[in-house]
Amino acid sequence: MADGGHCVYFVERKKRFCRMTVRQGRRYCGEHQRDDAGSERVPCPLDSTHTCHRSRLTRHLNVCNTKRRLDARPAFVVEGANLDDETIAAPPRVPLSQLDESVVRTVIRKIHAAYEKLPEFSWMILRHDVLEEKLSDETCGSNAKKHLLQNASLLGLLEQAGLVRDNTCFIEFGAGKAQLTYWLGQIIKTKSNSCILLVDRSSHRHKSDNKLKREKTGLVIKRIRADIADLQLNQIAEVQSIKYKVGIAKHLCGTATDLTIRCLVKSINGEPAVDVRGLIVAFCCHHKCEYSSYVGREYLRQCGFTADEFPILCSIVSWATCGSRLKNNVSSPGDSIAQQRDSASLSSKSDEREVIGRKAKALLNWGRLVFLESAGFQAELHYYTSTDISLENMCIVATRERSL
Repeated sequence: MADGGHCVYFVERKKRFCRMTVRQGRRYCGEHQRDDAGSERVPCPLDSTHTCHRSRLTRHLNVCNTKRRLDARPAFVVEGANLDDETIAAPPRVPLSQLDESVVRTVIRKIHAAYEKLPEFSWMILRHDVLEEKLSDETCGSNAKKHLLQNASLLGLLEQAGLVRDNTCFIEFGAGKAQLTYWLGQIIKTKSNSCILLVDRSSHRHKSDNKLKREKTGLVIKRIRADIADLQLNQIAEVQSIKYKVGIAKHLCGTATDLTIRCLVKSINGEPAVDVRGLIVAFCCHHKCEYSSYVGREYLRQCGFTADEFPILCSIVSWATCGSRLKNNVSSPGDSIAQQRDSASLSSKSDEREVIGRKAKALLNWGRLVFLESAGFQAELHYYTSTDISLENMCIVATRERSL
């Protein structure tokens, strides 16, 4: 129940009552008092998360905090800078259970046919000396060690690709708490004229880049808060002062991965041009891909997939991860013979679904590779860690030498 003198509106998103104080004799604050005569409130045109009185809308737009933030945006934030010019959208996603079975089967047939044309992907599970001491620490928990093993492999691939060099700015997209950047900093702190740029649209506590700064490595480290969709790399002064640029990301969600790839490619042809020498991105959350931002649309078209089938493809990729959970729960030692037979059948079906899901993921990843190759990169897909460490275990490594 709300406290006395406070708004009684229950904020569902926060699972608590609103904490704003109210006028004497009222139960709701100004934000949530929407039913009184003469006090109709409408969503703010600048930010729909809050409202204002319709009669005072013009005045509100002049003083709205959102307007102040927009006016204060840095030059490198341009709304929709990395959204594709081709405004093709797929239909809304519908649960597979609500679709006609023949429609789903058609998409599955196309997945099998397209996957047959792909090469066999290599397993490149590497280690890096910079993490060996931490990995051998017996006090390190199993979950923390899983992340360390993934970081070690990604950094090993980064160095193997020849992307760790002097005069380089490393840009971590979707940096989060910057654990990958921290260990990268231990590697490049001996490199001359190098820096790290971290990009994230949210603010995080206990960031590892702060720890790296406290160690006084001499590295220039800058964190910017921006949506990748709006980011223009060629407008960031810290990027322009360093000759080479390399993009990195670990477990970047579906749409963010495509926006990152497009951001790097667009910056190459920008003004001034950005010399992107390569990137390494560990994929994640393929089910969150959107047709409007996905960079591999042309590849999927060549495989026979339509825009209407893209949401179905993105729903099928979830079978790659949920299938493993189903298999772990299909039977128990106390089941009857009939129950065990049914469980065996379910397990077999789960295995089949998981294979289809992983094929669908590979197709989405291959579409990204094809896009990068069309932009002048040499790219490869690798399994960079084992499935017991992460079911999202594929990454792309792409390199590019500036054409003469």
